[in-house]
Amino acid sequence: MALTILHYILPPIVGAAIGFTSDTLAIKMLFRPYKPKYIFGRKIPLTPGLFPKGQERFARKVAQMLTDKLLTPEEVQRIAQRLLTPERLEEGVRFALLYALGEYSDGRKRARLAVALGNVLKEVFSESLPRWIDTLSRSPASTRLFEQLFDQVALSLRINEEQAARLALWIEQNVFTPDRLRLALVNLLTNQTIDALDKEARERSQGGLWIVANVVGIKGPLSRFKAFLVEQPQAADELLTRFLAEAGVRGRLTGALTGLSVQTLSLATVQDLRRQFVESLTSGLSAQGPLLSQRLGESIDWNRSAAEVLDRIVTSEKTLVWIDKLAEGSSRMLDRYLSRELEPLVMKFLPALGLEQMVITKICNTSAQELEAAIQQVAKNELKAIPYVGMFLGFCVGMFEVFLITFVIPIG
Repeated sequence: MALTILHYILPPIVGAAIGFTSDTLAIKMLFRPYKPKYIFGRKIPLTPGLFPKGQERFARKVAQMLTDKLLTPEEVQRIAQRLLTPERLEEGVRFALLYALGEYSDGRKRARLAVALGNVLKEVFSESLPRWIDTLSRSPASTRLFEQLFDQVALSLRINEEQAARLALWIEQNVFTPDRLRLALVNLLTNQTIDALDKEARERSQGGLWIVANVVGIKGPLSRFKAFLVEQPQAADELLTRFLAEAGVRGRLTGALTGLSVQTLSLATVQDLRRQFVESLTSGLSAQGPLLSQRLGESIDWNRSAAEVLDRIVTSEKTLVWIDKLAEGSSRMLDRYLSRELEPLVMKFLPALGLEQMVITKICNTSAQELEAAIQQVAKNELKAIPYVGMFLGFCVGMFEVFLITFVIPIG
């Protein structure tokens, strides 16, 4: 049988057609049909398409690759370090503060904020703070705090000469006054005291004083001195004033008080002072602290106070300066915190974010049509080229077949 022109033309054409058609069908079968097909109650093989059938498995692989290879904790930490620079942190804090300032420049919003802030402050001072003070006064922590306060403040105090002079002047003007001294002498010189002093003088005096004490006695002079103090108070006060001046009471007190410190006292005295100091503060805090806080919370109009503070903040020209300083300080504080705690935060943040499960859910909830359109959009040129590659390979197979029937296995 002689070879005709069809023996040379048909194999390449048929091979190219088969390659183009099979590759096109294979690409379509990656996504279609979107749902299983049935004939007589039996599912047709290869339905649905490859991607719809393995969509969940595909989603898990993509999510695993994303979390294991792309968004690792180390990579997220490096990204955060590049983004959260001190300058950007400062700009972020400044933007937030300026935005809040702009929001509350509206009087109605500021009034609502003032009411809310006032209610919070009233609740804090009327209820929360009294409970906290009462709990603190009964806790061992308050005792330790007051002991530390005594050790750090009271033990370090030392009266200098100027302070001693002022304290001596106060004592002279308020304690050792002639009137107080006169009344103290009147109360001291009772009949029993005068008799006791007269008896002691008679028994203990010696020499010339014994003659005076036993012959003259001191009972009469002391009685007349008491009568003078009672009957002539003005003259007595003048006498005592001259006595205090001549005795140099202020100078003596100044000398005695200069250099006075708790540390100069005995250990037992210091411990007793410390105990009394702690007990006084504890009892005062327990008895008066909650009541004082409640009265403060009830006596102040917190809504008006909060409104005045907010108005001053919003309208003050210094607010922008405060915002700049606050943003600068806050950014430094945040930078130090993030440099120390960024890695633990990332390690806690990624599992809590549930990124892998979110990717799986998103892909599984994507319809087969949307998935096909997305892949077609990403690999449009490549998918279009595959049928032509198949056509070329089919054409080559057809030409090889022509070679075989012509030279290797001749027909006829």
